Amino acid sequence: MIKKNKKYGIWAWVGALYGPIIFWILFLNYPKVEWKYILESNKARVARHHQKANEIGLPGIPYLSNSGTGSILYVNENDVAYGMCGPHFFCSEELNSKEGIYFMPINGGAKRIKSNVIFAGNRFWCDSYEIKGPGKCKSGGWVYGLER
Repeated sequence: MIKKNKKYGIWAWVGALYGPIIFWILFLNYPKVEWKYILESNKARVARHHQKANEIGLPGIPYLSNSGTGSILYVNENDVAYGMCGPHFFCSEELNSKEGIYFMPINGGAKRIKSNVIFAGNRFWCDSYEIKGPGKCKSGGWVYGLER
């Protein structure tokens, strides 16, 4: 009888060490994933975001820029961009002095780069419904990171 020496390879040790860690990470994050939107097309996602904005009473999907000003553009289905009258977007003395929220179209409108990125006012703006953390808006979309 030949007795085999039970020797474990490096991959067995890696699996034994990292397997439980990966399992717990997946287990803790599983409830946070919106599985019904995983296979959603770009058209369906944009339509859903427009519907969400209409339910709130906004003129379009809110888009954010990494300009640091906190200004928001609202873009409707026809790619017409609206700005909220106030400190970031000057409408007129009359509208700025009134109480309430008023929106005015932006000159030049907006050009859609991707389904979640528009270009308006010499800046890129990203769909705020898709932003989940700090970062910046570029032509490819929202880039996550701590630098601003």
